[in-house]
Amino acid sequence: MITYLLNFVFCSALLLLAYHLLLKNKTIYTFNRFYLLVSITFSLSVPLIAVNKAATPLPLFPRERQLLPEIITPTEAPSSAPDISSGINIKPGVNKLLFGLIAVYSAITLLLLYRFARNLNSIRVSVKHHGHINYKDSRLILVDEKLTPHTFLNYVFLNKDDYNNRQIEDDVLKHELTHARQRHSADVIFIELVQAFCWFNPFIILYRKAIQLNHEFIADEAVLNNNRNIANYQQLLLSKLGYFKSQNITSQFNYSITKKRLIMMTKTTSATTSIFARLAIIPIMAIAFFLFCTKTEAQQEPAVAKSPPQKTAQAVTKTSKKKLPPIFLSKDYPHTAEGVTDALLKEYSDIAGKYEESSERLMRHPEKISQADKDKMEAIFKKMSYKQQCDQSIGFTYNGPPLPPKQPTQAQLDIWKNPKTCGIWIDGKKVKNNELDNYKPADFDQAIVSRLTKNAINYKNYRYQIDLMTIAFYKKYLKEAHDNRYRSGMYYSMRTAPADKS
Repeated sequence: MITYLLNFVFCSALLLLAYHLLLKNKTIYTFNRFYLLVSITFSLSVPLIAVNKAATPLPLFPRERQLLPEIITPTEAPSSAPDISSGINIKPGVNKLLFGLIAVYSAITLLLLYRFARNLNSIRVSVKHHGHINYKDSRLILVDEKLTPHTFLNYVFLNKDDYNNRQIEDDVLKHELTHARQRHSADVIFIELVQAFCWFNPFIILYRKAIQLNHEFIADEAVLNNNRNIANYQQLLLSKLGYFKSQNITSQFNYSITKKRLIMMTKTTSATTSIFARLAIIPIMAIAFFLFCTKTEAQQEPAVAKSPPQKTAQAVTKTSKKKLPPIFLSKDYPHTAEGVTDALLKEYSDIAGKYEESSERLMRHPEKISQADKDKMEAIFKKMSYKQQCDQSIGFTYNGPPLPPKQPTQAQLDIWKNPKTCGIWIDGKKVKNNELDNYKPADFDQAIVSRLTKNAINYKNYRYQIDLMTIAFYKKYLKEAHDNRYRSGMYYSMRTAPADKS
């Protein structure tokens, strides 16, 4: 959510900057109106759009690679398990800060919505209690109090005495009728609602000012298209300065009588400049899209060819190896330059094939590979060349270096107490989650968070396994890890294993 909000804010800032640099000083007011409204919608929508990008492949153990169950058991301390705790998002049971932020956001949003509703109701009451005159597809609402001529939807609010005494200039009326005819109030309602819900974005206020000022440019242009006496019209605007104010959600005749607005009445934009200004927006929108959309990693799983029932395990293994990429192993494991003969490769494949055929059963109900098969395979594997080793779906490697100490935080311990999301192991033993109430962060020297796969036995109970090591247990683990640094361990890769179907 924080990423979305930041992308929304920065995207709206970039597009507003583009407006001020490329469009604000151009007399392409209708296009500017469209651009400002689209920019807000674009900024709200783009962070929700997910774009896939290629995942960066891991150089050593691929994600799909699985260790055989007998190599690392719940009672053993894993020597090279990846620390992925930083990448896991588990919702805590209680988050006071989150509730506090939601309460503040809700209070301010409700306050702004109340103000908006009150203004709308004030206009409704004014329309209901004052007489009106139908005029050119609009309604002139004649009110008793002194006020600035202003428009909301198709209602034009005028002072009753000024109208009856013909003190409302034609240019003023044409200006307000332009607001009504072009539905400028719809833009104002839209930006008011966006501001009510997105008040934390400081650029929304600037968008609102830009939209309302652009409305005035459009209305001024409509007046001057029929009356080219710009000087008289400017004098009329200046004469209305200091007039009574009206509702801030309406289009007012003397809204923001600034030097900029007076200058724009005399400004012209060539057709060429207008076209280039519009075209320049296209690459900016494209840049904003790629900067602020949500990037997700799309990793393609290699397709494994389905094998007919009559195919042997050896044939299936060879077919898989031809179509799938090899594993990239560390070169510190024993290997030879010349490799082994085809006969030894076939012998190795025959042994591995017995277990590759039951890949699904290995995942759901792990089978033990006999010690005789392990010893035979390890002896052949050490004589293989590095390339031959990388081509095997079942192989051997050294244990990784010991994990460095990493103490969990109290916030993490609180999150892990939820039995619906986490299973807890302390010093290699499964314990109840509430057992963490007896510990503090300083009691542990290592915490490993592992995401369970869908095939895991406990996947239906929780999604993450938390392995914690107390200080004494970590010291013992550290010694054993150093002692067994170059002890062979067997791995099993899912990348070449065929589906166990008949």
